[in-house]
Amino acid sequence: MNPGLYQLYACLADGRLHSGATLSEGLGISRAAVWKRVQALRAIGLEIPATAGGGYRLERPIELLDADDIRSQASAAELVVDTVGAVDSTNARLAAAGGRHGHALLAEAQTAGRGRRGRGWLSPPGSGLYLSLAWHFESGLAGLAPLSLVVGLTAAETLQQASSAPITVKWPNDLLAHDRKLGGCLAEMSGAAEGPCRAIVGIGINLFPTPAMGGLDQAWTTLADHGEPVGRNRLAARLLDALAQSLARFDRDGFDSFLARWPAVDALSDRAVRIIHANASETTGTACGIDGQGRLVLESAGQRRAIASGEVSVRVR
Repeated sequence: MNPGLYQLYACLADGRLHSGATLSEGLGISRAAVWKRVQALRAIGLEIPATAGGGYRLERPIELLDADDIRSQASAAELVVDTVGAVDSTNARLAAAGGRHGHALLAEAQTAGRGRRGRGWLSPPGSGLYLSLAWHFESGLAGLAPLSLVVGLTAAETLQQASSAPITVKWPNDLLAHDRKLGGCLAEMSGAAEGPCRAIVGIGINLFPTPAMGGLDQAWTTLADHGEPVGRNRLAARLLDALAQSLARFDRDGFDSFLARWPAVDALSDRAVRIIHANASETTGTACGIDGQGRLVLESAGQRRAIASGEVSVRVR
């Protein structure tokens, strides 16, 4: 989102009616240029209804992301917070910037948001929270396999506390509310097997419904459908604080310190599931929690086996 486009986005964020003439005068551009920028915002997913002769007005106000506000509400000393308009992917931008320890990036929108196994993540402007955090670990890559579970667990607990919404985690990294997808987590790691190494963890959360979500091929939901209202900046600060604490603890104490908390957010516990492997073969059974390495424990044909998250998908039967 270039500066000119962000200016218009910020003007419309108050949810009030803005005539083309008023926007033209305020932004110092022609009415035709205003219309082009409106079209550009619509193209990245912002719903901007227009009325003949009435101007432009969002269906609901947007709380703009504010790096200073987020940082002032967060207590973790390591955090450096930046916000941007629209980017391809907050994870990709952090990686390109070097991924320095404690650097957090939040975006109003993502044009190429990514989920696990390269799937796309719909990230329309102002309707969600899209953030990434870079973290350096002294432990090596071998010990970071359960990292996405640590992130998902931390996000679910934080959202529960902030909004009272009934958030669970579908192993390994989907955030759910009443079995409908609310958000997701993505952990990308680089470094040596023995350590140290770097990770960039991303979280995307649907906060408010938007017509753009109508085209999704799975059941989805938003935090507004389930929880108490919570501001984007306040929620971002709480999430970043909680992530900083969890990642530091994970590096220091390993995954064992998180295991006892998993059952409280486990969306798959004792449910019949179908595991789809990378080669398209399938395994069915009953989900029985996770093991000390963050693998899904599956009971099938009277035997238990551990499933690594690498190249599998899980479906509830």
